[in-house]
Amino acid sequence: MSGIALRFARALPNAAGIRTLSATKAVGKGEQLFNNMMTVQQARKIPDFSKFNPIYDDITENSSVIELWKKQKAKELGPSATTATNVDALVRSEHNVFEPPEDFLVKYPKRPPGKGMQATIESDMFWSEDLLIPYEQFRKLSKKTLVVKRTVQMTRKGKIPSMYALVVVGNGMGSAGYGEGKSAEASRAVMIATRQAIKNMQNFPRYDNRTIYHDIEHKFKATKLQLWARRPGFGCRVAPMIHEICECIGMQDLAGKIHGSRNPMNVIKAFFEALTTQRIPSDLAKARGLRLLDVNHVYYGGIRPTYLGNRK
Repeated sequence: MSGIALRFARALPNAAGIRTLSATKAVGKGEQLFNNMMTVQQARKIPDFSKFNPIYDDITENSSVIELWKKQKAKELGPSATTATNVDALVRSEHNVFEPPEDFLVKYPKRPPGKGMQATIESDMFWSEDLLIPYEQFRKLSKKTLVVKRTVQMTRKGKIPSMYALVVVGNGMGSAGYGEGKSAEASRAVMIATRQAIKNMQNFPRYDNRTIYHDIEHKFKATKLQLWARRPGFGCRVAPMIHEICECIGMQDLAGKIHGSRNPMNVIKAFFEALTTQRIPSDLAKARGLRLLDVNHVYYGGIRPTYLGNRK
């Protein structure tokens, strides 16, 4: 008997083998409990909730019992059982089997794919609700796997090898993020890093949707980074790692130089920190109480590069 049915009534078998329900009422202290028995006709109208409660009962076991009833009924009818629909209807009427309503079914929350599904799509990006972004935005993301290397953890029992991956994800419209992942397999580490990068995405301000607002000097550990804003059509003349990140963010014109450590992991983290240190001119104008005038857009209409492919 299901837990939901027990909350409303108690099932008791009678001499005829028909399941009836009895309501139990608690009275004052010192008095005995009494049961109000229902008639057989009333009990037949109440469905058996124990067959359709996914929390307290085994659905697969109940379905196998129903299939056994159908086979037994088909043998009894013999040639008179013309279709399976008639057998199903007879079994449902005799054993009080009913279709549960939609509001009775328990709606489980959506979860990310299990281990079996992840094994088939480890090399690809897959969407789930825990990424906290809509599916329409997820389809526009581009992924760059920048670092994949083998690491070893030294213990007193020996070396424990693992794979490390660093992935950058962006939409090409000013938003990007990086993530790190570790696993025994390289593909699994890349997948973990990719999902972490999507969760760490943030928006970076871009001047004219192509470059940074001002020159930047930033230091991250032993890495010193210098970035300069450039004119339209200049291109991204930076280190290969930064060039890949610029494609994910949507930077088109940028120059940069790296001093000190050129560790790829430190360079990537230094570049992301440097972009967050930008000071937008409109915010400075509001803080000083001055009026901001963009000369490039007002007097020159925003200079755009002219590519050879667009010329007639």
